[in-house]
Amino acid sequence: MKNRLKRLLRRGILAVADIAILYCCALFASYAVSSNLLIIHSNIIPIFAIILMQVAFLMAFRIYNIRIVDSSLDLAVRGASALLLSSLVILVIVLTQMKDFAFAFRLTSVYVSYTVLFLLGYRIVYRMLFSYHVRVATGNGYPRTLVYGAGEIGLQLARQFYKKKLPYHLVGFVDDDPAKQHSIVGGLTVLGPIDNLTEIVRSSQAEVLILAITDLSSEKMRKSLDVAEKFGIETKIVPSLFEMEQGRKSVADIRSINFDDLLGRSPITFNKTPVQEMVNGKRILVTGAGGSIGSEISRQLLSYQPAQLLLLDIDETELHDLSLQLHKYQAEFSETIMPIVCDVRNATKVSRVFEKYHPEIVFHAAAYKHVPMMEYYPEEAVRTNVGGTYNVLRSAIDYSADKCILVSTDKAVNPTNVMGATKRVAEMVASMLSTRETEIVCVRFGNVLGSRGSMLPLFLEQMRAGLPITVTDKRIIRFFMTIPEAVSLVFLAGALGTGGEVMVLDMGEQVNIYDFAQRLVKYFGDGRSEVIITGLRPGEKLYEEKLSDKDKTIPTDNPKVFKAIVNGTLRREEFEQFIQSVYTMEPQQLVGILRDLVPEFTYQGGVGTGSSL
Repeated sequence: MKNRLKRLLRRGILAVADIAILYCCALFASYAVSSNLLIIHSNIIPIFAIILMQVAFLMAFRIYNIRIVDSSLDLAVRGASALLLSSLVILVIVLTQMKDFAFAFRLTSVYVSYTVLFLLGYRIVYRMLFSYHVRVATGNGYPRTLVYGAGEIGLQLARQFYKKKLPYHLVGFVDDDPAKQHSIVGGLTVLGPIDNLTEIVRSSQAEVLILAITDLSSEKMRKSLDVAEKFGIETKIVPSLFEMEQGRKSVADIRSINFDDLLGRSPITFNKTPVQEMVNGKRILVTGAGGSIGSEISRQLLSYQPAQLLLLDIDETELHDLSLQLHKYQAEFSETIMPIVCDVRNATKVSRVFEKYHPEIVFHAAAYKHVPMMEYYPEEAVRTNVGGTYNVLRSAIDYSADKCILVSTDKAVNPTNVMGATKRVAEMVASMLSTRETEIVCVRFGNVLGSRGSMLPLFLEQMRAGLPITVTDKRIIRFFMTIPEAVSLVFLAGALGTGGEVMVLDMGEQVNIYDFAQRLVKYFGDGRSEVIITGLRPGEKLYEEKLSDKDKTIPTDNPKVFKAIVNGTLRREEFEQFIQSVYTMEPQQLVGILRDLVPEFTYQGGVGTGSSL
């Protein structure tokens, strides 16, 4: 209520000021045209009626809704439009009262010119005095700061700076666009490109570098960090485009560099409408909900307002913690969010879950994903990744789910390890079972930063302990994406798929793991760790492929999502017989069947010693 009164008071003061200025403009116009002020005094009531009419036009164009300190081109356009439109009305009124058309036109033209000049002029002058006086200040104790990127985000930072809402004293831009060199953007000079950053930092005496580019490449990120480290200046970064589009962050939420920023940034945007239509108001089941991918799927699903979210996992601790988080620590269970402890290999229990809850959409993320571990225990990979997938998808069909989305991996392409081969078989199971009533879509993507068992948590633990960072080969390269970005694209790919397809995500450029580890030690290490080479692990590739050479890729409406028409099918009767016997077969037999089902599977070694258990 108090804020509302303050807004009304501010607008009232502006309206009174405008009335006074408009009256002065009428006096100036009368004197300029005829040197006679009696025209105004003898027509005081009509004059004030015209002025009030102009103020009404300004209100209609919402001029008083714009704070002067926040004014921009929008204010000038709205104000000029209101005044010019009202001038046409004034001209008609004056012409009806005067027979001298030329005099009436001159009087109206001069009056309107004065109103535009003074009414908009005092707002512009106030904005300039309010904003630009910080230029003559010494920075108010804030660190001298360069901004890399003179685009829209850099411009927004400049505006925040001039409004004293940024705890940095901006001294200029760095930008690679040749057209912007040495020009002034948002009141700040573009001092040069990133290649000249060393000289720019030295001459500007900058203490902070803000990276204000949402799609900064890893190469330019490296250059920026190298110069910052050389001069001992702090490096900050604006949120990614994905974070801002998700509504999680704003431009002003500047933060320190994270580990995943070292990979560079690839802009990820998508239309949420297909996902909203697929999820909103539906009963959703997420298997493997306690894992890195499954938990992020669950978190993002809540933003689409499903009717019920079913969280299924065998790990009761992770499941309990996730349920608490999603309930904002106010409850453990509810009708809206229901955790379910279940092993997907238990076909009877899975069937009971579907019978009780009748989920309409299923995200199947439950799987074993650790490549070397599954080389030692191939029977576990087959029973979970193949048998568990079959149980979930079979129950989804039996209980008429609308759509199932199977989370797959790029390791399923020309697999060289048991885990990849089992995920390829799971894709073939999905294709075999998909129907018009229950569409089953596979989504294949690469490595995600920060997931359990991935390289980044391992590297960080090694650095904290002062141990060497272990990389298996200097040549090894991988695709990477952050977990939230990957999950968002999984949603979109699932929504775009119509059943039976394998959807492929564009994971951006490949990253050399050795180079990444070197940068991690350089920028975040404490001097105790170094990078060492340990040799490839069982089943590990030097590189991962997005698609098999035999696959055909079909573009979709989103440049980050493709459809792959894959080769290979399963014979249903033979496969179902195989599923019935997976718990009695020896590991060597299971690996042999995998090689039969996936001819492109090039197994690199014998079954591990752990399989004798």
